[in-house]
Amino acid sequence: MSTLSSFPNPTLPLFTRIYYYSYLLGFRILFRIVFTLRSLFKRPAPGTTPTLIKSYPSAPRLKHRIFYPPSYTSSAAPLPVYLSMHGGGFAFGDASFDDIVSAKICSDWNVLVISLDYLLAPTARYPKPTQQVVATILSILTDDSLPIDRHRVAVGGYSAGGQLALSACLDSRLKGKIHATIAFYPPTDFTISAAARKDTRPYRYEGEVDDLLKIVPLSLYAYVPVGQDLRAPGLSPGFAAREELPEWICTVGAELDILANEAGAMMGRLAGKELVKIGGTEGLNAQDRDGFEADGGRLKWVLVKGASHGFTHLWGASKLDPEKTQKDSDVVFRIVGEWLLNGPFKVGK
Repeated sequence: MSTLSSFPNPTLPLFTRIYYYSYLLGFRILFRIVFTLRSLFKRPAPGTTPTLIKSYPSAPRLKHRIFYPPSYTSSAAPLPVYLSMHGGGFAFGDASFDDIVSAKICSDWNVLVISLDYLLAPTARYPKPTQQVVATILSILTDDSLPIDRHRVAVGGYSAGGQLALSACLDSRLKGKIHATIAFYPPTDFTISAAARKDTRPYRYEGEVDDLLKIVPLSLYAYVPVGQDLRAPGLSPGFAAREELPEWICTVGAELDILANEAGAMMGRLAGKELVKIGGTEGLNAQDRDGFEADGGRLKWVLVKGASHGFTHLWGASKLDPEKTQKDSDVVFRIVGEWLLNGPFKVGK
């Protein structure tokens, strides 16, 4: 993969850049207002607040939210840890975005969950957020105040957070320190345009529009510097070699998501599978598209049928059928949890 020619991110027209920047600024302000009002008037559900909040010298303003299992006591053995990153198109949100999901994982999987905050675009563009995530993970792994089993460490995230998890694992400083990666509906190939992605997913009715079609070019502008090689594995993990990533990798895709095909293609390449042409790009064949395991279960691809991007958090189109979405979310967390606890986190494996 490293022999491929460079694919530089082009310079956008001036008017487009002004429009994108204004849109980003306005949406970020609106997002912050809505989120602040929600936190003021809607009390968190019982059991969904972090046990503690910590920051580290590498970025004191970033607040990381730490969840201890309800059954944990100070005399208990060190806990396996799941380091997780929120979504938001690289430009929005913070670690509190995932409180409900983080609390659920912590309780259901009986692991220490640390929801990481990270630098946001366009103030911080690639590779700065990845570098900061790596620095934060290194600080956490050397923090003796946390009951971490350093032989059982997983990194994961949702959407942009899933990309950051994969990207961070490519850093040589984390080699051997991360034992598993879990990416939920991540972008893995920035060389694919929004128009090309549009044709890689099924649609439920004529005229249906994917929620991400407007977000993809905005994220590209916000996060990726002009001239950056879009094929760089740290940016597009779909071009990473198997040996560069952790031994155990689980990726979850949503069938009704324009990012699902490229995530599945990444897993297919890592498993050495032959890909087929899908629209203007490539993807898994019909036999593997709905899910597979390879390398003794170390590679796992899960496709959630009828689910939309952000279904684990009831985002976007997922709100149209909350009952099904909640069921999909519960099932996929059970599947991923069993994979993690019976694989990379299994004691004495």
